[in-house]
Amino acid sequence: MIKKILFISLTLPVLIFSQYKNFPNPLSNTIWLGIGGGATYYKGDFPNTKIDFYGRGEFEYFFESNSRSLFGLKVFSGYGSLYGSSNTSLSIGSPSRNSLNYLTYFMDVGTGLTYLINYNSLHPYFSLGFYSVYWSKVLDQSRNNVYDKKRDIKFGFFGEGGIKIKLSEGLTLNFSGILNYPNSDEIDGRISSNKDVFFTALAGFSTYFGGFRDTDKDGIPDKFDLCPYTPPNVKVDEFGCPVAKIKDSDGDGIEDKFDKCPDTPENVVVDQNGCPVDSDGDGVPDYLDKCPGTHSGFAVDEKGCPLDSDKDGVLDAFDKCPDTPQNTPVDDSGCPNDSDGDGVPDSLDKCKNSPPGVKVNEDGCAEEEISKQQQEQIFVLQGMTTFQLGKSTLTENAKEELKKLSEIIKKYPDSKWRIEGHTDSQGSSEFNRKLSQERADAVKKYLVSLGISEKMLIAEGMGEDYPIADNKTEEGRQKNRRVVITKIK
Repeated sequence: MIKKILFISLTLPVLIFSQYKNFPNPLSNTIWLGIGGGATYYKGDFPNTKIDFYGRGEFEYFFESNSRSLFGLKVFSGYGSLYGSSNTSLSIGSPSRNSLNYLTYFMDVGTGLTYLINYNSLHPYFSLGFYSVYWSKVLDQSRNNVYDKKRDIKFGFFGEGGIKIKLSEGLTLNFSGILNYPNSDEIDGRISSNKDVFFTALAGFSTYFGGFRDTDKDGIPDKFDLCPYTPPNVKVDEFGCPVAKIKDSDGDGIEDKFDKCPDTPENVVVDQNGCPVDSDGDGVPDYLDKCPGTHSGFAVDEKGCPLDSDKDGVLDAFDKCPDTPQNTPVDDSGCPNDSDGDGVPDSLDKCKNSPPGVKVNEDGCAEEEISKQQQEQIFVLQGMTTFQLGKSTLTENAKEELKKLSEIIKKYPDSKWRIEGHTDSQGSSEFNRKLSQERADAVKKYLVSLGISEKMLIAEGMGEDYPIADNKTEEGRQKNRRVVITKIK
């Protein structure tokens, strides 16, 4: 189990600290001389262990390495003692001799392989190897020899782990712990089934020299440093020369001399030219674009949203009337609504229900003058001279006009004529529709009395729905009170 722990402890750092530079480790090819002292701790047949002393000197050499880690050889020699006791007498060597205490001195010489990690000013290390140890006589509490047999030189194994702390260039303070396995049961002079082991804790100093000199302490050995006198704390490249500072005013990662947008706000994603990314290509960068998915070719506002110049709800890209006045109702093509199709938008049309085909003025109302071509097809009788106010009784003037009209109608025996009665907007809508129907019927009845076939005439009351003038004025209302007789076939 102990061997497995030592093996893992030695190999794991090798996996963690891989190559990190393209030049030799500054501690490569260095020679180390060290001295230290500490305490021993025995584990054997005497149950009560006493801490005693140990001191040693050592020599180390580390091979060249291009990583943080280095391998080296260790040679050491030390001298110390082990001390133990028991609450009952133990037979040691000869059955006739018993002891409650034991003390033995030893001297060892060993060698092994060391793995060290050069991590700035800290150098953790692990060592594993073998050694030979010479044991002195085993003494009791009276310092009498209780083991007469000559002691042999024994060969054992050790595992060591510790850290070297750099105090200055060429000098370290060391701390370590060592597991010693002497492969013998003769440490305490008592032979049993289990072999004895002991532990050592050390503190000391090492000095080292040789290796690669690094004059400017930039981590690049002089042998490979093209700029060996770089000032302290200056970042250098792999050749040991100061890294040129790249001017990047807006911190977007694009050097100013290549940056086409050198004033980009902080943390804004940029393209290879250093300009803010504009995913939809509408000219508004993504970080300002409130409509980042705008289709290509659409004109957009400062927020990156498709333009609707006249604010009518129809985007300019689809608006056939992009200059519609504000708050004007429009159709799907963005043009003002024109309910009666007379060419005058509803927002300006004062006569929104003009009959189809009737020529209108700029207010959307029918023109008063009728072309000569239409004079025998359309006749208009004004209400103020045709009927008494609010009634459907024909005036004498109206009868004279209808007599003239009957002569024209008789010229077209196969024709059909439509008689429309119209009123102004005074009174209720129902009253006006009824009155207009009665007036249309009165005209029809009178024409029939003049010899016109009833089949040629259609009478219909239109009420107040089709004004030709503004009902808000008296003049307009007079024009709207009318009977229109139109040839429809």
